[in-house]
Amino acid sequence: MGNTVVVTDSTADLTIEILDKYDITMVPLEVNWAGESYQDRIDITSEQFLDIIEESDSLPTTSQPAIGKFIEAYERLAEDYEEIISIHLSEKLSGTIEAARLAAEMVDGVKVEVVDSEVATFSLGVMVMEVADAVKSGSSVEELVDDLIPRLKEDIEIYFTVDDLSYLEKGGRIGKASAFLGNLLNIRPILTLKGGEVAPCGKVRGQRRLYNELKKLVADKLEGQQGSKLILLHGKNKDKAEQLKESLVEQFEWAEVDMMQFGPVIATHVGPTPFGIVFLK
Repeated sequence: MGNTVVVTDSTADLTIEILDKYDITMVPLEVNWAGESYQDRIDITSEQFLDIIEESDSLPTTSQPAIGKFIEAYERLAEDYEEIISIHLSEKLSGTIEAARLAAEMVDGVKVEVVDSEVATFSLGVMVMEVADAVKSGSSVEELVDDLIPRLKEDIEIYFTVDDLSYLEKGGRIGKASAFLGNLLNIRPILTLKGGEVAPCGKVRGQRRLYNELKKLVADKLEGQQGSKLILLHGKNKDKAEQLKESLVEQFEWAEVDMMQFGPVIATHVGPTPFGIVFLK
């Protein structure tokens, strides 16, 4: 057993299998709908939730974990570990990280380092997996915070598109992408996460042009090098993500390719039919 363990939250959209494989502890956010609260990715699956938001006239809401959830997780881990590195979704998108910070100050017997990833969904997931790998290889918390995590913030890219920006707008997470509101007739927006918030990256007309633009963005970032991880993200649009995967695997070399589904909390804010990519240089 090592001295350090990794904690994240459910917006990393990591599966139970991945959490177990990398020995990552996940603290869930909550989704609230029709008078009921569900723990993200525990009480409700992505498939169940995507059906709900596609068919419902009312938009679910989300809430950050209670401080007590973090205290409970940290105290449990303190029995076996000396240090915890707790990495969470962007502070500009949620109060989750503030709850983690408050909990860290209230726990004795273990050092807790709380980190703002400045991203969400599988951008956060990739960061957390890379950190967990480094922990297993013996990296110290100082090395992770001072070196690895800053590099990962530079090297992990996310690009995605949505059919309807109203989910981001109603949830208050639209950020600088508000420039696209009211101007999407037959247009596909390309969005990213920059500076911890949703930001516009471009817009194109038609599916084929969207794929071509995404390939250009990947080419610009890879600069002729092989990619490390490529993750195709999707809601209900798995077929479109599959087409995008074929295009990107054909043009670029990747050490690892996978496909993941947006979880309930993220889906609340991007709608049922987003798709896109996360990749690590």
